[in-house]
Amino acid sequence: MLVSEADSEVSPVGRPAAEAAAGRARRSQEYGEARQEYAAIRRLREKNWIAAHIRERRYELDLTQQEVARRAGTSHSFISKIESGDHVPTIPVLKRILAVLDEQLLIGIERTNTDHGPEREIAPAPEALSA
Repeated sequence: MLVSEADSEVSPVGRPAAEAAAGRARRSQEYGEARQEYAAIRRLREKNWIAAHIRERRYELDLTQQEVARRAGTSHSFISKIESGDHVPTIPVLKRILAVLDEQLLIGIERTNTDHGPEREIAPAPEALSA
């Protein structure tokens, strides 16, 4: 078993956290599956954070790709491509997917050349971007 630096931290009872988690995964199939899913999401986040976010939120809501696709008015294969990290949806489609996941797309602007550090402005994506 590979143990990352973060996983090698020792818990208060003297066992590495990764060892304790692996033990829980052996005892509980549901825990093991969730642990594997979140590990896959962490790897995906390095490739495409939008895809990782959609996959994680869908998992949290216990929705299938088919359910998200149907509610967002798109195909299961399209959701699968997005969640693989190989495709980035258009803004209108992303807004529909996020609405199914009880979320809202926000647009942000950051000004970096200021005397007081970065200034940020964030607002909901305009309806004009939904067309």
